[in-house]
Amino acid sequence: MARFFVCPSGDYSCAIHRDGIFVPSSISQRVEILSLIPLFPLNMALFPGVTLPLRIFEQRYLRLVTESLKTDTGFGVALIRSGKEVGAAEVWPLGLYVRIVDWSQGEEGLLHIDVAGQSRFRVLETSAQDDGLLMAEVEWLPDEESHPVPESCDGLLAVLNELKQHAAILALKFEPVDSAEALSWQLAQLLPLEDQARVELLASHDPLERLANIAANLDRWSSE
Repeated sequence: MARFFVCPSGDYSCAIHRDGIFVPSSISQRVEILSLIPLFPLNMALFPGVTLPLRIFEQRYLRLVTESLKTDTGFGVALIRSGKEVGAAEVWPLGLYVRIVDWSQGEEGLLHIDVAGQSRFRVLETSAQDDGLLMAEVEWLPDEESHPVPESCDGLLAVLNELKQHAAILALKFEPVDSAEALSWQLAQLLPLEDQARVELLASHDPLERLANIAANLDRWSSE
């Protein structure tokens, strides 16, 4: 069982992973409502407003998808820290609640679904059910205040458009870039980042600060 601990640190609280990964969040913006949700570990990070196709074949995830469709509910996805999608996996302490927006039945029992990223959460604790399906106790992170795309972000918009031309193979779908949040999330999705950088961007709660962070590190990230 993986455990995460919440502790105060000045004006911030930190979800501390057992080997020292810190995920800051403003105490004033913490949401105290906890939920227990099923968790789907992924080899790639997913950000709000992005739609990702998934192929489902393991029984635990077929059950998860079936129950989600029957009850019109979503589930959580989180980036794998260690392990694999098939089998046991340990996840990073930030994830995203997704809803199934499309599905189709494939050959040989395969199920194809499209999931859209919605609300962020912090993983507090995980446990496995009998069939291996992970359940996570999560703390929901607040929705962000909407901001228009700053005029100074024309360069970042150009970078995003270029990234999208090379990302068609991923079959991702994106919402229109009509806000600073959308621009920052889509750049976070497509830039060639280390896993820890992706998790830190997902944890940030100010889209303008997130864009400033991306702009400041763009040359370094693009060369990695």
